[in-house]
Amino acid sequence: MTDEQSTSSAALERMKAAAEARSAPANPVAEPRTSAPSGSSAPVEAAPTGEPAPQTTRPAPPASQPTRSPSSVTRLRHARLEEQQDTRTQVNRWLDSLGGPDWDEVSDAIYESPARTREALRQARERRVENQRRRAEEKERLAAERAREAEERADREARERAQAEADRREAERLAAEHAREEELRREAEAILEQQRAEEQALREEMEREEAAAALVRQQERETAALRQAAREEDGSDHVPPAHRRPMLQQPGEDLTDAELLARARESLPEWRRRDRIVEKAQAIEAATQRHQSALAAPVSEPMHEPAPRAYIPPYNLPSTDPDPEPTSGDLLRRIAVTLAWAGFVVAGMWSLGMLGERPMLHELADGRYGSDVSMLSMASWHLAIWPILWLALGVHVIHQWLPSQISADRQRTTGWRLTAAMAGVGLWLLLTRLGLAWFDVFVWLAIGYLLVDTVHQLNLYTARTRTERVITDGMIGLFTGWAIVFTASVVSTWLQRAGVDILWIPGSLWAVLTLVVVIWGTAMLTMTERGRITIALGLAWGLAAILGTRLIGPMQSVWVAIVAAMGAFIVLLATESRRYRINHAEHRAALGHEVEDF
Repeated sequence: MTDEQSTSSAALERMKAAAEARSAPANPVAEPRTSAPSGSSAPVEAAPTGEPAPQTTRPAPPASQPTRSPSSVTRLRHARLEEQQDTRTQVNRWLDSLGGPDWDEVSDAIYESPARTREALRQARERRVENQRRRAEEKERLAAERAREAEERADREARERAQAEADRREAERLAAEHAREEELRREAEAILEQQRAEEQALREEMEREEAAAALVRQQERETAALRQAAREEDGSDHVPPAHRRPMLQQPGEDLTDAELLARARESLPEWRRRDRIVEKAQAIEAATQRHQSALAAPVSEPMHEPAPRAYIPPYNLPSTDPDPEPTSGDLLRRIAVTLAWAGFVVAGMWSLGMLGERPMLHELADGRYGSDVSMLSMASWHLAIWPILWLALGVHVIHQWLPSQISADRQRTTGWRLTAAMAGVGLWLLLTRLGLAWFDVFVWLAIGYLLVDTVHQLNLYTARTRTERVITDGMIGLFTGWAIVFTASVVSTWLQRAGVDILWIPGSLWAVLTLVVVIWGTAMLTMTERGRITIALGLAWGLAAILGTRLIGPMQSVWVAIVAAMGAFIVLLATESRRYRINHAEHRAALGHEVEDF
């Protein structure tokens, strides 16, 4: 047994001893206050102590004892006995009657109090932990609810904002559509009103023309009637002019020829007299004006020169309309032009031996493109223009990707033609490498046609800025000029290799005639728009390559060299002359001076 249990047992023993001391009777003998009747048992009241007497049954009095009569019992019950105690004794007796504690239970309670205390503390701690857990869970639940409410509120606000934005856009779209419809309606009304005004003006003009024609016809009738009357009168045809005489027929009348002649006979003498008076007055007035002009000539104001005529450019003016909306075809066109240029560059580098390929272009196909095949064959150094063409067309390809050129009309009309031309060059190089060089004449004829048509499209859609003129027109023009003269060289080579002999005319004469046609046609092409100098430069490069081989090469021809040199000079001079004349005319027109017609 532990110390705590020993202490509890000692305290229990002391409490029991104290209780026994309190419960000892003050009077050892207690007399009964009343006597029970015979033959029955009556409770015996305990002594006036703090503890009630045990509930025992007193035995019946012995039979030898005399019994009391009922009258004596009644008398004793109402008598005031001396044994009655005071109030304190009665209270003590009442307290004693309440009974004492169950000391076993008290001892058990004291013995179990530490365990109960620990259990109570444990339960209290568990309740506190449980309460803390519940409070934490409640806080977490409240926090989760607040977070969920905040998220729902944020989602709701986001949906409301999205809905508001969608409503705003829809409203803007509807407003734009309404504005567009209103604008279209106003435009339609304006067009309709303009058409009505034009129709009204046309009707009025037709009515005026009909009235004027009717007036002229009536004046002719009256003039014929007056002349007939004059011949009847004096044999002459002199009658007053129509603007100096009134009408014989008044509005609303419909006179016959006989009635009109009768009126002419009546009115002619008076009208002749008035006409002579008017002529004399005009003659006097003219003489007076000449005399006054002669007197005032020294101090008169100088005569002003007539106003200069308006300048009309000899080419289509640039369009001021905005570019159409871009489409998927514009993107496809730009990609095709870029890929064709890349193939053109790779094929050119391959043909020139820059990628390690041998032989080079002028050595392929048994020297087909050498300088000694025909009278129009070029020197091998003419291939030096290829890197220039790569760079020039590369600049044009980059320029067509700019936003201002995405859907431009001149890019749309020339893009696919230029793509086909560059792809044709790559095809020609591939065929030449494969030994199919005899196809080159057809390929280069197609390339020449595509490039000339490209320049024609550029003439229809004049460049709007100097940048467009330099990058688009200039780069394509350089390619075109060189392609024209190279096509002539390829055709001459093909005819020479094929052994074609036309009318037994010498090859040098055919070369001269071909150069004349090429120079004339190229000159006509370079003198379009403001003067396309790059076409002339491309042509001059090819003619210079022909000129060199005809002077110092194996196939010499003085006439071909002279025609090539003169042709390059003429084309360059004509092109530069047109450029100078247009610039000079625009400068004079800007200053307000008169401009000569082209």
